[in-house]
Amino acid sequence: MTPSVTLYTHTLCPYAHRASLALAEKGLRPREFEKHVDLSNKPSELFRVNPRGLVPALVMSDGEVVTESLRIITVIDDAFDRGSLTSAVGPREEILEFVEEADAYGGFISSGLSFIGGGWSLRRETPRASVRDAFERNVAILDALLRSSGGDFLFGKSPSLADLAVYPFAERFAIACREFQGYELGDAQGAQAFVVWLEAMASRDSVKALRPSDEKLLEAWRRTGRLDYFDYETADRENP
Repeated sequence: MTPSVTLYTHTLCPYAHRASLALAEKGLRPREFEKHVDLSNKPSELFRVNPRGLVPALVMSDGEVVTESLRIITVIDDAFDRGSLTSAVGPREEILEFVEEADAYGGFISSGLSFIGGGWSLRRETPRASVRDAFERNVAILDALLRSSGGDFLFGKSPSLADLAVYPFAERFAIACREFQGYELGDAQGAQAFVVWLEAMASRDSVKALRPSDEKLLEAWRRTGRLDYFDYETADRENP
């Protein structure tokens, strides 16, 4: 039987994107489980589920609530018996350790946010050399892992929780770097395995189904100067 879960989400939030990707990669239709919320006008229902008023939040069939995105994707992997997103590709502990490092301060995600704008804001000027170097070191770490993985993905020939945790940010970084920095993520560092990974992920049906129009997204970014503009005005994947 398919478990009954509800995912409180915003379709433009990269943290929530992780959870939707996990559902899609398990062969499920994310929209059958998702409850999209307007983060610029949060409903009281969201605060009842998560008093912090943040997404994603996963409500399990027994009423348990999971509110941290990395924990949510592991719960989804365990809850739905449709092929593991860890055990089939590598040691689970190693994959989860990698994911936590990528999410930690100084890892790929925080260094990428610093590179494109010092946080959730977007900058047009060239970042300081130290900021660029920190980001490129993290891209190089991913590139090295990909070159040794034996496939196009971080831990082999199929996506794992590691890919799903990192890609929502890499996708946004690639678009923002190109638009605001004139910088081709991966190509600029000679990180060709990383470039192949971006292309391999972008070609997956799960990713294509959850991706908003790049041009409409860029229009909002240009106008607001923020990656998280959806926290302040109504928007979703269909109307970014």
